[in-house]
Amino acid sequence: MPPASLSTTEREHAPAPTTLERSMTESSTSNWPSRLEWTLIIGAWTTVALFTAVNSVLAPRGGGSVEWSRFPMELGRELFEYAFWILLTPLVFWLARTLPLERARVVRNVVIHAVVAVGVAILVDVSDALLHSLLFPDAPAAAFNVMRIITGLWFVNELVVYIVVLAAGFARDYYLQKKERQEEAERLQARTRKLEKQLAEAQLDALRMQLNPHFLFNTLHAVSTLVGRDPQGVRRMIARLSELLRRVLDEDVPQEIPLAEELDVLRDYLEIQQIRFQGELEVSMDVPEAIQDARVPYLILQPLAENAIKHGAGQVRGTGRIEINGRRDEDYLVLTVWDNGPGFEGADYAPGTGLQNVRARLKGLYGDEAQLDVRPVERRPGVLAAIRLPYHTGADLYAPSAEAVSEDGMPEEVLLASVAERD
Repeated sequence: MPPASLSTTEREHAPAPTTLERSMTESSTSNWPSRLEWTLIIGAWTTVALFTAVNSVLAPRGGGSVEWSRFPMELGRELFEYAFWILLTPLVFWLARTLPLERARVVRNVVIHAVVAVGVAILVDVSDALLHSLLFPDAPAAAFNVMRIITGLWFVNELVVYIVVLAAGFARDYYLQKKERQEEAERLQARTRKLEKQLAEAQLDALRMQLNPHFLFNTLHAVSTLVGRDPQGVRRMIARLSELLRRVLDEDVPQEIPLAEELDVLRDYLEIQQIRFQGELEVSMDVPEAIQDARVPYLILQPLAENAIKHGAGQVRGTGRIEINGRRDEDYLVLTVWDNGPGFEGADYAPGTGLQNVRARLKGLYGDEAQLDVRPVERRPGVLAAIRLPYHTGADLYAPSAEAVSEDGMPEEVLLASVAERD
């Protein structure tokens, strides 16, 4: 799943429709052609009329020599004939869409199309013969006879033309129906993606809100332990706590913030803990400034630090130590929190609310591209918690890559890299 903080939908990235697609889409709401289709119809039939007129001059009916002086008259006759087809084409398209060759009514519709086809072909041929007899009264074939046209099947050519136009109408209808289904599917997909995004954001907000009372309760508990022993320290802790609450309870904070801001929140929290432990908690932080503009989930490090103090550094005799490191590993950002506590055996580890929350948020934001590992460190005492997530900044548009992080966990060398550098 892509990051929930992204607001760009796939529709915004979809290729823009061509002029023909837009025109055909506009006509899909009506059985009549669009303006572009009208232009194509007129242009196509005019071209046919032009070539037919040229052919009539080069190969005159009844033989004879080529007379280019007849071209304007032949062109006028052909334009008159094909003007019928210009006007009839939308009607044929309407019939093709109104009477599709569906299984339920295929016989009835075929009969209707056949009757209309023959009628239109006879009408066009009779009209053409009538015009020809008026324009060329001395021509051998100028005798106008309707019955002769019908019985002699002179209208077959016009019937073939009608069938071609009808086939084009069926093709157009198929295209429009396919386009309508595709657009409807795209609308449903866009709505589904929008709902999924809203659900993901709601789930992430719920996880973040779940962390707030958990964090507040534990911090107030730390304050209460010093009320009788160190009033001065309590006042400092309350000042730090007020700053933390201002950050944590801000509902307008996005899901991701720059790493530098996340580190500021963590410093306030760790200062409270250092006051609580009265000098028995050492904190070191090594995160290069070059990577501090990277985006990380808000309040993602505090649960790791809290877990490290509660189950690690806070359990040692003497001084507890917490180390926070960060580095870039190619296209990933690796953040680690180490403590010098007693550690644990594999079967003894049971993540609490904070760590479960961190895992759920990483999964919701980055899918398998991000991971949290918590494991003992072999080269030194204590436990290392490591977050590995895609490196991206505010200027980047992050999208999960095809290579997901292995479910078996991050490589040991990745987890130990930051710690090894300090040994």
